[in-house]
Amino acid sequence: MESNPMIKPQLSGGLLVATTVVISVALLYLVAAIAIAWPGFQSVWIALGVMLVAAGFVFWRWSRRVQDRRQWQQFANRQWEYLTRIKGEHEATAEITVLSFEEIQPTGSWATIRWNKFGYVQPVWIENGTFAIWPDSVLLIRPDPTQIQVGAPWPPTYYLRSHACLAIAPSMARA
Repeated sequence: MESNPMIKPQLSGGLLVATTVVISVALLYLVAAIAIAWPGFQSVWIALGVMLVAAGFVFWRWSRRVQDRRQWQQFANRQWEYLTRIKGEHEATAEITVLSFEEIQPTGSWATIRWNKFGYVQPVWIENGTFAIWPDSVLLIRPDPTQIQVGAPWPPTYYLRSHACLAIAPSMARA
């Protein structure tokens, strides 16, 4: 299963932090043991070698997480620049955040959205389009004037056509 590219990668995790702490404490202990009993026992030197390899692995995991986070941030910035540019090119646009998907069908999906300007949450039918839509993503859309009219009641369910989706970007509220 493909992971959601709209969610910012987590930098620290409980297991990685715990492993980092344990390896750091073990390294300090081994270095102190070698310094006290110089030149040290062969078993202490072997343990130090093993801990250095483990520390190298932990450092590599931290660097991968930092790199993944940096790449995601660059992706998000590009998406938001594109969304802002498209917003300036079209007259009537609105930003909606896809909160969740309830049911996915071959022709579209039932989802829950929030209209960012109004904070209004409602169900929506999203027609399949040219790009993948994920939860926690912001869509720039052209609102359908037949569904939303000034002075008229808000529709109980909004129908979002694929041609009305102009751009997509990660939601920065949770980022």
